[in-house]
Amino acid sequence: MSKKIKISDLCSRLDQQYIEDLDVENMTELKPSEQRIEDIVFQKLRTEQETAAPAGKRGTMRKKSWKILLIAAVLCLFSTTAFAMAGGFDYFRSIFGDTVDNAKQDILTPQITVSDNTRQMSLESMLTDGYKLNLIVSLKTMSGKADGDVEKKEPIDLFDVTLQPPASDSGRQENAMSFTCNELTEFSTNGRHLYHIQMDSLTDCTGWNMKVSLADDLGGLSLESDIKGSAAATELTINQVIDNSLTIETLQISPLGVLVIGNEGNASGGLPTPSISLTFKDGTQEELINPSSFDSGDGETVTGGGGVVVGEDPMTGPLVVATYGQRNPSGKLAIAGEFGRIIQIKEVQSITVNGTAYPVN
Repeated sequence: MSKKIKISDLCSRLDQQYIEDLDVENMTELKPSEQRIEDIVFQKLRTEQETAAPAGKRGTMRKKSWKILLIAAVLCLFSTTAFAMAGGFDYFRSIFGDTVDNAKQDILTPQITVSDNTRQMSLESMLTDGYKLNLIVSLKTMSGKADGDVEKKEPIDLFDVTLQPPASDSGRQENAMSFTCNELTEFSTNGRHLYHIQMDSLTDCTGWNMKVSLADDLGGLSLESDIKGSAAATELTINQVIDNSLTIETLQISPLGVLVIGNEGNASGGLPTPSISLTFKDGTQEELINPSSFDSGDGETVTGGGGVVVGEDPMTGPLVVATYGQRNPSGKLAIAGEFGRIIQIKEVQSITVNGTAYPVN
């Protein structure tokens, strides 16, 4: 049976003789300042005192030494969201687990911030392979109080992201094939919320300008950043005829996912999907995409896009947790698979498309 232990009780029961001998080693990526830890612990103590039942009244607590505060803070480190001051590496660890180590060098922390009289919006982190964009965006109230208007909205309705190529390729604006937004609740506090925005593009957007805008009814704050720091990716030229209509032209694999570009001579029915699997050098195989990844279309020709989410634990389930498809009137077909874990491309041996294996390294 679990038992809730209050930080104030730990402090009050701590024997003074052990304080000087206790040495705590930080085993996390978090590096809070002494003042930050002190503020957090005293905030927790105040919360306890304000919410304590009358029958549990206890005497006024004397301010303990800094070392007692450090002990109390470390003991509660993993049981509270009070340490929601983690960096981009920790944000992405909450999404991709320990596999984020495979892309640690590719995580950028732009720290671009805009604000008005009500809110502050910041681009905290970015992880991309050029085609797949992973952004961590924070919203904070200037007053420090809860943001009721933001909390009423679904995360997907909070932001709009547009991509613009450099001036040398002007006149074209890329629309995302997919756009998702989820709140990282473990890092959010009363007046500050963090969100994971993920997009798939049909074009390598490295070097493009990205604009993230807050919903107009929330003030329309917007910030801009260049897309850079792309994770290593490998593109294979396939040119494999799947059937009389579909030809797979290229396949791009990165630590974050897979993107397949094809061409249809005569678009009909549901989105056509070849069988694609990945083989690692240790012999492990992962199915990436199969013919059931999209609906059949029920006899009608699917136009535009479609997608499916695989509802399994990304750390123990299939490597691909979601697929997206886009069929254009010109005959171009794009299929993207989103990884729930970050892989190392150097560990990939081959990709198999409808029974034909293509070496990656």
